[in-house]
This record gives sequence, C-alpha cells and structure tokens, in this order.
Amino acid sequence: MRKSIVVLMAVVFCVALLVSNVQANVLNFTKYQIKRFDAKPEKSKHRDGDHHKKRHRGKKNWGKRICVVKLSGKTNHFGMDISQIPPQYIDYHATVPDVKVWIAEYPFTRKLDIRTDETGWWTMYIVKYKGIDLEFSFVYEKEGWVTTKSNIITVTDEDNTDLAIQYIDPAYYYVVIKPAVEAMMQSIIPGFALENAVVVTVGKSWASMHDDRLPHGDPGATAFLTPLDAHGGSGIGPIYFNEAVQPDPTYTETSVDGGVTWLNVPLNELYTATAAKENFKYETVEFDLDEADVKNGIELYIASPPDSVEGNNDSPPGAP
Repeated sequence: MRKSIVVLMAVVFCVALLVSNVQANVLNFTKYQIKRFDAKPEKSKHRDGDHHKKRHRGKKNWGKRICVVKLSGKTNHFGMDISQIPPQYIDYHATVPDVKVWIAEYPFTRKLDIRTDETGWWTMYIVKYKGIDLEFSFVYEKEGWVTTKSNIITVTDEDNTDLAIQYIDPAYYYVVIKPAVEAMMQSIIPGFALENAVVVTVGKSWASMHDDRLPHGDPGATAFLTPLDAHGGSGIGPIYFNEAVQPDPTYTETSVDGGVTWLNVPLNELYTATAAKENFKYETVEFDLDEADVKNGIELYIASPPDSVEGNNDSPPGAP
C-alpha cells in the first residue's frame, strides 16, 4: 500500500484541534499549534460547465510554509423512492443532511463528528504545509444508510469546494439493488453474496453533480480496474449501468449513464480505475480498499463526478 514519507510525517504532527477558539472542522497537519482560527463564511465557488476543473485558492495565508485549504462537498440523495407506486427517481438536487464525514486515512477524524448541514453540505479547513499534497478518502456515514467511501482525493494548496458523493437511498439499496444484483449473479455464480462494490462514472468533460445537464455519461467507453486481474479473477466486473441506471451484465461498454461497477473487489490493495475510447482520454481515479473498511461497515466505494473518470469528450448530453 502506497504511503509516502510526507504523509507519514503529517500523521506524526497531526492534531485534532479540539481546544478553545478552534473549530472541530479545522484539521492541523503541521507541527505548529493553532490557538485561534477565524474563517468568515463566504459563498461557495463550485465547478460548473467548462470550468469544473478549476480550484479556488484559499484566502488565508499563515507564513511562507503554511496554508489553509477549504474543503467542501455535497451529499446527493441518489436512487429511487420505492415508497411511491410506481417508484420514482429521487430529485437530482436532493441532498442528505446529518451525514458524518471523516477521513479514512486519519481515523481520529471520525470522532470529530463533522456532519452535513441541513442543506446536505459539509466543510473542513485543512492546515497544511505548502507544496506538500495530502491524500484523503472521505467516508460518509449515517445510521441506517449505506456507509460509503470515496476515491482518493488529492488535497493541494488550493481550495476544493465542489466535492460530491452519490449517497444511495438505503431502502432502494437494501430492498431493490442489492437483492437484484445478488439474484443476477447467483444465476452465474451459485451462492453469490454481495460484499462490496466499486462504482465510477465515465463522464463527459463537463460531468458534475453540480451540473444539471443529464445524462452526463460518455457512451461507448470501456472501463478498467487495475490490478483486479492480479487476484485470480476473484473480483467481478466491469458491469455497466444501462440507460435506466441499473447494472446490466449484457452491456459491454458504457451507456449514456456512464456508470460502471466491480463487485466483491479484494481488500488490502490500491486500485486505479480509468476508461478507454477511441480519440478520447480519461482521468484515472484511485481507491484504497482496506481491511479496516469492513470493521467500519463500508460497503460501497464511489467516485462521483466531478472527481470520477471524466474524459475530454465535450459533446452534449446523450451524444456519442
């Protein structure tokens, strides 16, 4: 498992700032003690359209070696409302409040009780050394819901205020999706039980949970998860999502939805996911599947746009 010397140094110096005048959502990854932190609320600057890759530099600067980075994200309520007859897709703009958000690489953050607010948004301030990147896998946890871990997000010296996660509706997952996937796979592998799933979106260049253009998938691409083959085929996939946003083993490439999943992926490995399509290039995302994830109740690993497998295809929704 990749662990840089820099990150190990950060662990040594990392302090949970639960002292007077310092908020619990301020995380110090330096050796310097911070006795006071003032962060005035300001309008979030989210990526949208052609500018979704832009990062906004933090305003506060504490000397030549230290910077403060604002991280903020949205929990999208994803799936279908099965209480309705017939079931209806949940509004694309719906969010989930009161979700605990913590960092898998730094388990102490689970105790800080950082949560999404009534709008479904969360915020952290990271105090870090300039020029030394950090790597965070965010864990989203709420009682009765499906505990979900994101892909690895690189924290640079610039703010990142448009993170997102597709946080699946628990009734939809446990009553519909999980049984359906198990039944589908049991016709191929007797006794199959779903333990985990890695999910990415192979998207257009503008794909983002903060962008209303739908569908945002790039059709006709082939997805890869490496080094899944090194485990003797114990993981299953890729399985592509069809136009109805359902995993469909009959598909051999992405639909306009762009969703792709791999099932029962072995633990204790760092995986990279990307895609290929003639004349286009795609981002690569990383997932760290760890034994501790099972103890923490993590079932799903999701990379949501704009931090998923977006490519350079800028065609409009539904177009090749």
